[in-house]
Amino acid sequence: MKKNCLVIGDLNIDLIFSSLERKPVFGSEILSKEWFLDIGGSGGIFSAVLSKLGINTCIVSKIGSDYLGDFLVKKLKVLKVNTDFVIIDEKRNTGITVNLSYPKDKYQISSLDILISLREGEINIRGIDNLDHVHFSSYFMMSGLHNKYLEVISNIRSQFKSVTFSLDTNDDPNNIWDGGLIDVINSMDILFLNENEALNITGMSNTKNALEKLASYLEVVIIKLGKKGYMAKIPEGYYTEKSLDVNFRDSTGAGDNFDAGFIYGFLSGLSDEISLKIANLCGAKSVEYLGGVGNEKKFIELKESVKELLN
Repeated sequence: MKKNCLVIGDLNIDLIFSSLERKPVFGSEILSKEWFLDIGGSGGIFSAVLSKLGINTCIVSKIGSDYLGDFLVKKLKVLKVNTDFVIIDEKRNTGITVNLSYPKDKYQISSLDILISLREGEINIRGIDNLDHVHFSSYFMMSGLHNKYLEVISNIRSQFKSVTFSLDTNDDPNNIWDGGLIDVINSMDILFLNENEALNITGMSNTKNALEKLASYLEVVIIKLGKKGYMAKIPEGYYTEKSLDVNFRDSTGAGDNFDAGFIYGFLSGLSDEISLKIANLCGAKSVEYLGGVGNEKKFIELKESVKELLN
């Protein structure tokens, strides 16, 4: 029987410019050889990838009653993500992020006020009969929930006794790195961060110490290191692995693909060590395609790679 995952987080449009000739300079124009319009937001990308990997996935987020919102719902449905719990706001525009994608990093410009407006009272998951896992994305962006995360978690636990939880904080646009986060981390089973997020949240000067500190709060902590791979603390011990060699095109959503790969393995009953290897495969495969979700060819190749790993 397929496992069921609920995602509570950000869903927006990603407009991606890749193969750029240089970095932007104020007052000048730069050219891009490739552009792509796709599902965006950490929650949106995670949902789409996890669903394609074979987990029943539904998402709670907020979008506008507009062309971009319709685009997101239609594309998510094609990917078999349940959108019944997505809130349609008649007064606000669907969020959008413009990504300037480079091999080593990216520039992002976002208009996401609609996501900030999501409140605990709007999260209505009546109708979900079975739930195995809940993934929260973009903690800092979803500031309207900051005082209510623990209540949301408690309400879900009261309905689904054996449910597990994961969190990817993503970046803090305000560079404050607080908002009651530690209490929420204490309620998680799995924590995903990138290196910059881990250092800022813990106040540590190096990644290993940041990992140690975060591991005092929960059993599974994974710090994504981009091209350097990942560093993780799981019950079995410490694990590191370098990123795989890839033909780079776009880094948008690579971390969310990594998260989805790990949760796929976790919900499939695989060991944390194997789930980490699947996550690394997913993150590496993501950067070979434009957009965080990519296309059908990506998932055919990814499933073949996972099959080889498990054999």
